[in-house]
Amino acid sequence: MTRAVAVGLGLLCITCTVPDIDELEAERPSGCDASHPCHVQVRLTYDGFRPGCVTLRVVDAEEASRTFELPVPEGVGEVGFIRRTGWSDTVKVTASARERSCAGQEVATASGQVVVPEEDTTSVELTLSALDEDGDGYVSTATRGTDCDDHSVSISPGVEERCDFLDNNCDGRQDPVPVCNGVEWRTTERLPGASFQDVAPHVRGQAWLVSDSNDVLAHVRRETDGGFDVQSFTDCHGAWSTAWARPSDGRVFMGSWMGQLATRSLSATEPCTLTSFDGGGAAIQDLVGFEMDGGTTLYAVSETGDILRWDYPAEPQRVAHVDADLRSIHGLDPRTLITVGTTGNGPVAYHVNSDGGPWLRESLPQPSQGQVALQAVHVVAPGLAYAGGDQGLFLERSAGTWSTKPPYPIFVDGGVAPDLLGVVSFGRGAVFAHLGTDDLVRFDGVAWQDFLFGTQGFTTLEGLSSDELWSATQDGTGFYFGWLK
Repeated sequence: MTRAVAVGLGLLCITCTVPDIDELEAERPSGCDASHPCHVQVRLTYDGFRPGCVTLRVVDAEEASRTFELPVPEGVGEVGFIRRTGWSDTVKVTASARERSCAGQEVATASGQVVVPEEDTTSVELTLSALDEDGDGYVSTATRGTDCDDHSVSISPGVEERCDFLDNNCDGRQDPVPVCNGVEWRTTERLPGASFQDVAPHVRGQAWLVSDSNDVLAHVRRETDGGFDVQSFTDCHGAWSTAWARPSDGRVFMGSWMGQLATRSLSATEPCTLTSFDGGGAAIQDLVGFEMDGGTTLYAVSETGDILRWDYPAEPQRVAHVDADLRSIHGLDPRTLITVGTTGNGPVAYHVNSDGGPWLRESLPQPSQGQVALQAVHVVAPGLAYAGGDQGLFLERSAGTWSTKPPYPIFVDGGVAPDLLGVVSFGRGAVFAHLGTDDLVRFDGVAWQDFLFGTQGFTTLEGLSSDELWSATQDGTGFYFGWLK
């Protein structure tokens, strides 16, 4: 039914219509609008995951056949409705969440019962809980989802199978034929005068190599024929020890053994920029960066225990200090940062304080004699990280607790395991390490496997994705492992 109101003004007649409740229910499921405020507001919170689709089901508590559903728009945390004509004053409200999309697996539900007022508005709060620790949109099988490894963004039912020693798509097969066809290690031509100390990949098939001799930087671009296009620069004056490159445009940020910080773009016409930061000559030993909210933020650590924050293009600032020689820093974002190193007497690890206070020292397993330092750390997911150090020291951090894993099973220098100088991981079955014996190896979750033996002096190991790795050597050679696709 429509109520009409007519007002005559000479020859002008204005007619307006006001819909009644029955028509509102037909037009929109909630029945709410500016003229008809919602009787019930349902406030939704999501714990541990971000749903792909949420729906709200409302049922009359006295007559279960009376029911309707409301879609919850993406990113909306509150939805309301009015009481239906002829319903009782009590309803049951159930929220249902699915992973990825409305066709996905139902992973969480929450219900509440509410008495609907005649005129005023009441509210009910529902919390939907599931676990998506790696943030890939697929919920862990432990909480009704389909992600068979929720610690790795490289593994979920929606991932294409890759050559990376993992079961990427959760079908029970690892690297099925022919995904590894054409995947092998390839090398760049040796760059005279360079002694590469770090590699910084920024997109697939492209990386920076930084040297601590002769001011040499090199940008490497993989070509489909198996070769490499190498562009070298010598205008960044310094002994560069570490680097991170920005994914959006390839700009590289560097730290030096003498405490300098600098940056340059891919453009040969744009000069290198050295910051005014004074590190007092203390070596910058690692860098990690993030692009977020339209800006670029980097964190660096030094041999004197300084933790630096660089909100580019502003100047770097010291934000924390610990009593340690810090060797490595890594995280998925500024909230998951971990740094490791040595006190001089033993290995040490710290994690960022979410309250902005001093960094918090973590409890580590008792090391063996001679295991004085942790040299590298890599965060795989908020609940999973790996660290490596002196004489085979190899640690896994799961749910905030560090445990000792087996060292690489060869022994040098009087019966000790080789140092783990670099660690990169994409899941429990794909932990790659750079050894002090000039070898690259892989831990498969149970035991170590050989990967690449070298004689050129490997200095680094990095990778952005599980099927593409980069390394470099003291003699000025770059190494690439991946598929020419």
